[in-house]
Amino acid sequence: MSDAKALNATPRNYQRLEQIAGHISMMPASGGKGSLVSYTVHDGVAVLLMNSPPVNSFSPQMQASIKAAMDKANADDNVKAIVFTGAGAFFMAGADIPNLMKLANSGASVENVKKSLQEGHALMDLIESGSKPTVAAVNGPALGGGLELAMSCNARIGSKNSKYGLPELKLGIIPGMGGTQRLPRLVGVGEAVKMTLSGKAIAAKKAAKIGLIDQLVKKPKDLIPTAVKAALAIASGSLPRRISIDAKDRLEPRDRGEEAIELARIKSKRKAKGTPHADACLTAIKTGMVQGGRKGIEAEMDAFAPLINAPSAKALIHFFLSSRLSAKVPGLEGVKPVTKVKNVAVLGGGTMGAGITALMLFKGYNVILKEINDNLLFAGVKRVTSIISSVLKRMKLPSIAVEMAMRNLTPTTTYEGFEKCDMIVEAIVENIKIKQKVFADLERICKPDCILATNTSTIDIDVIGAKTKAQGRIVGLHFFSPAHVMPLLEIIRTKSTSKPTLAASIQYAKKLGKVPVTVGNCVGFTANRIFFPYGQAAAFLIDRGVSPYRVDKVLKKLVHMPMGVHQMGDLSGLDIMAHVTSNFVSAYGERCYISKLGKLLFEAKRLGQKTGKGFYIYKGRQTIPDPKGLAPFLAKARDGIPPITVTDQQIVEAVMYPVVNESCRVLAEGHVIRASDIDVVSITGYGFPAHKGGIMHWAAEEQGIKNVCDKLSALAKTFPAQAKFFEPCDYLKNLAQSK
Repeated sequence: MSDAKALNATPRNYQRLEQIAGHISMMPASGGKGSLVSYTVHDGVAVLLMNSPPVNSFSPQMQASIKAAMDKANADDNVKAIVFTGAGAFFMAGADIPNLMKLANSGASVENVKKSLQEGHALMDLIESGSKPTVAAVNGPALGGGLELAMSCNARIGSKNSKYGLPELKLGIIPGMGGTQRLPRLVGVGEAVKMTLSGKAIAAKKAAKIGLIDQLVKKPKDLIPTAVKAALAIASGSLPRRISIDAKDRLEPRDRGEEAIELARIKSKRKAKGTPHADACLTAIKTGMVQGGRKGIEAEMDAFAPLINAPSAKALIHFFLSSRLSAKVPGLEGVKPVTKVKNVAVLGGGTMGAGITALMLFKGYNVILKEINDNLLFAGVKRVTSIISSVLKRMKLPSIAVEMAMRNLTPTTTYEGFEKCDMIVEAIVENIKIKQKVFADLERICKPDCILATNTSTIDIDVIGAKTKAQGRIVGLHFFSPAHVMPLLEIIRTKSTSKPTLAASIQYAKKLGKVPVTVGNCVGFTANRIFFPYGQAAAFLIDRGVSPYRVDKVLKKLVHMPMGVHQMGDLSGLDIMAHVTSNFVSAYGERCYISKLGKLLFEAKRLGQKTGKGFYIYKGRQTIPDPKGLAPFLAKARDGIPPITVTDQQIVEAVMYPVVNESCRVLAEGHVIRASDIDVVSITGYGFPAHKGGIMHWAAEEQGIKNVCDKLSALAKTFPAQAKFFEPCDYLKNLAQSK
């Protein structure tokens, strides 16, 4: 019988299998006491249902349950083959991350880590080469260890909802259950390198196209029956039993494979910032390609074991867990959102308003965009169209896709349609009186459960809503520019914001694909507040003779910031920075450092990228230092200030440690729920490197909290005029004493 005929042959109990497929997510575990895998036999095939909500993670308990179910199936004379599938929406979403964090923090020896890996590999070998063939019926995402399990099966059948990926590099490690070896043997080295280094999951259609899965079913009810057919065909010999670890037929010629690996190595080193995991992954892939899959497995284990103890792995796992924890707000358990957000109006079509509008159109919301006159409205719609066109062009979608995305946009200069809105996002000029009038209008026009949100970055939200009786449904939604790109969404709750409003706002953020962090209502909220000393500390150094270009270079080289502080200022616009600084001076005056340089550049209209000149000169995409052009402004700013000599490390301390200090103040004042929220904010809002875990994690694990406190105290004593800028706060002092 041919392969096609074998797959099309209908098992005797097909109708019964369809019923099982329809109800499989609700099947109770029955693989034995405490088992996470249910065991049922249909038409001579054991169907093993992995059931460990919410994502069927590949925990030690899951591994033990799979092993027990496999042993039972292999010993059952009535079973000819085995099918794996997952309960609920997931096939299996990889490792148990909290358990992985425990391993990273345990200081386990390389030998003990390898022993644990060997147990996992023994299970994969049993699945791949045991006495009975196996088929993966992939009903949803198969990620990390889930994909490695699926690749160990002798065939893979996928549903249209299935996704496939190896995200381990995002955690600072590499695939540890054979992923670096089986994936190249199924899809080729080139595709395998792309998938592992990106960590991104691919859709079912792409997986079928590149050979990662053997068949794609259109209807969920057909998944189990089709997998059973495939399993029986392999058992009868009608289909070959593929042992992926030993396969060579899909590997490129050695020279092409090595070229793909080395080219990827060059590219990855530019992004690696000294982290070891990408290079280790490529080395394991290359070893397997050259010496065979079994040797490759040994190389994979040799690489994985030390990586789990590396600082970058601890930091990245910390960030992963923290970014998921940030959405959980104590006291909201069981709270029903005030409304389900479907229809939204955005006030203001400027840079932020247009970005927010475009993002919501991408996510399927019905959006009203309001401006105060036709000219501004036309300009706003043009910005929205430009953003959508640019994104869709990068996705290589046809121009008609722009029209389809814009169908849900209603431009207006009136409040028509606002009575149907579930949420209003205000993104207008930063003027208190105007905002107060707008919110009073919104209270009058909108329905009683409509959420009234402001995107302000500088104004007290209590003041904005002071002239309304709707304070309970007023909330801050602080997007970061560009709004359709930056992952952070600060959700600012006032003393009056209701729990249902907060719950709906968090739900809305998740649907947008944002990382929500709930913060308190203070000037700068959390992200902008903790980083206000960043630019001011750099200005302190510049006024004392340190080159701004050296400061930027050091921050990128030693801290691994994506851009220097002065490049960031030029990007935001020095006019915007001047306005923001004035707000911080009003709120935190005695703790601010004010340099003449910003005002001098502002007066000379050196505003940054928008004028072609700021700290740097901008020509097209080029960023060019301009020491000669900047010299007269520096001379005026430095007049009368004695110069200092500093090392690169002292630059890091002077610029970054005040950020840690302000973060501690935010914690002490209760504006964030937990310290890890500050880490999430620093990474997703300001680009602090994820492989350092966030500003607080970096301070504690890499710099040492006591060291941070001592160095700030020393700076305060050395520069008494700036003592209040550098002096560590009580929270930081107490933290240092406890270490």
